[in-house]
Amino acid sequence: MLLGWTAAVVSWLLITAITTLFIWVGFALVPLVAKALRGLADCQLRLGQRWYGIGRSKAAGLGEGHLGAPDAAAAAPGVPGLVKGALSVLRRPSTWRDWAWAQLSLVASWFLAVVPLLLFALGLFGILMPVLWGPWVSTWENSWYGFIRLESARSADWAAGLGVVWLLLGLWIGPYALRAQVKLTRAVLGR
Repeated sequence: MLLGWTAAVVSWLLITAITTLFIWVGFALVPLVAKALRGLADCQLRLGQRWYGIGRSKAAGLGEGHLGAPDAAAAAPGVPGLVKGALSVLRRPSTWRDWAWAQLSLVASWFLAVVPLLLFALGLFGILMPVLWGPWVSTWENSWYGFIRLESARSADWAAGLGVVWLLLGLWIGPYALRAQVKLTRAVLGR
């Protein structure tokens, strides 16, 4: 989740660097920020490889040079080299795939990481409900835990049973959510 947020911030920095092209600062910033974004995408793919064996596809990187490898036009010294280097980075489809991944990762990583975590936390809260139901109901009248109305010790016991189900569901769904995130990353990046 933190990697997704970081990638989103770096992708917004790329757009900011692009908007500063007219004052010439962007020509130096665009390759640096695009390289940082590529590094975050590569980190996400490495984590997927390490955790689930889902890594780069066999066609990864075909047809495009690596972002860190300058082409012959960008090798010119001074301002012409900066301009050609920045424009070369902006012409690469991989730059825009990395940018799209960062935008999608912000939402997808949040959803895919938070849902299992919330189920787990809500399950723990339900398991503690037999201990907490008295103060909870006295503080908040008409309290519910999921679809169970909390009005007695018996209903708190039912809430604890539901909490066990949600906790187990959170533990079960977590690996699938992470695998889905890795597969989504690989599909968007085209690698």
